[in-house]
Amino acid sequence: MNRLHQIGFSKLSSVEDSLKKIFSVIGLTSIIQINTKDALNHNVANNIKSIADVPYFDRSAMDGYAIKAEDTFGASINSPKYFKKIGKIEIDELSKITINSFETVKISTGAQIPDGANAVIKIEETEIKGNTIKIYNSIVPNANISKRGSDTKKGEIIIENGIQIKPEHIALLCSQGIQKINVRKKPNISIFSTGNELIDIENTREGRQIYDSNTPMISNLVRIYGGIVIEEKIIRDNKDLIKKELLDALNKSDIIIFSGGTSVGTRDYLPEIMNQIAKVLIHGVAMRPGAPILIATKNNKLIFCLPGTPVASYIGFLIFVGPSIKKKMNSNILDPREKCVAIINQDVPVSSMGYIHNLRVKLEFIKNSLVAIPIRLKGSSLISSLTNSDGIVEILPFQEGIKKGDNVIVKLHPK
Repeated sequence: MNRLHQIGFSKLSSVEDSLKKIFSVIGLTSIIQINTKDALNHNVANNIKSIADVPYFDRSAMDGYAIKAEDTFGASINSPKYFKKIGKIEIDELSKITINSFETVKISTGAQIPDGANAVIKIEETEIKGNTIKIYNSIVPNANISKRGSDTKKGEIIIENGIQIKPEHIALLCSQGIQKINVRKKPNISIFSTGNELIDIENTREGRQIYDSNTPMISNLVRIYGGIVIEEKIIRDNKDLIKKELLDALNKSDIIIFSGGTSVGTRDYLPEIMNQIAKVLIHGVAMRPGAPILIATKNNKLIFCLPGTPVASYIGFLIFVGPSIKKKMNSNILDPREKCVAIINQDVPVSSMGYIHNLRVKLEFIKNSLVAIPIRLKGSSLISSLTNSDGIVEILPFQEGIKKGDNVIVKLHPK
């Protein structure tokens, strides 16, 4: 087994090549139809087209008076124009009023523009005396009118394939009267942490035992990225147990995630098991922390074996697992982390080139500049380096480090 481990690490894959290998074998989840109101955070499975003009008719953009704009031309303080009020239109009314020259109706925001009118003047720009409306300034045709189809036109694409549905998308769909949409099914994901020393937080810790932090962390990352957690379990360092859980998970999961047992320790059984049961795509990636990551495939299912140290597991998820979940749902954004540019406030050298180094940083505004303050470059077991930071700066393989005052791109922690 030691030889197998050494072979696995004889050549480290780049992050870019690893992602290409993973994406080349990912199959999309099935298409399902769901209620529009329940579509939040699902990924659209096809282009969605408008089924109606919105607004459905020319409507007033404010409270005021509907008029013929041409009748106001030449109006001024010294030479006002006078209009006769002949009625009013509320937002829910279907009016049969027709406006003639120098006639007007009072109109509410959202109400249908009457025939003959082509502009709305604000109430505060008029002087009202009985049924006579005095106007002191001219307005142009279509002023303060939301034209039919100005929001969306019938037949145009309003949401593109792969978009993740947000509340504003639901509002747009509902404005069209679209009750159901096609989306990609969220992938089912099983999560396992391996190690004799691990216990769940519901148990009392004894001796050298440690509480399992990876499983709940990874489970919640899965939810952030859109997957459905169907199983969470701690497995002891036992080959037969690990094999059994893997084979069971392959029958019900789209993606399987292990943490721990991927390196060269005497109880790191996952490399041997994966080579027996699955096809190993990658074992060892040129990144720190997280180099021992192993990724395999079996029956069109992806198996991610992340390092056991929490920070390495976290970063391995962000770089490989999260984008793979998005890819399976045909998302048009595979890495949803927000980015910002900041100034690094100190030199950060790296011990060896050829790796992507993931520097945790805290962001602060100092003298009107956004400054990135390094928290940790090393220390993959220190969870506090995540909780005390706002995001990650990737130091690229060809860089010897970064210099104080350099602009850096910070990838913020996912929310």
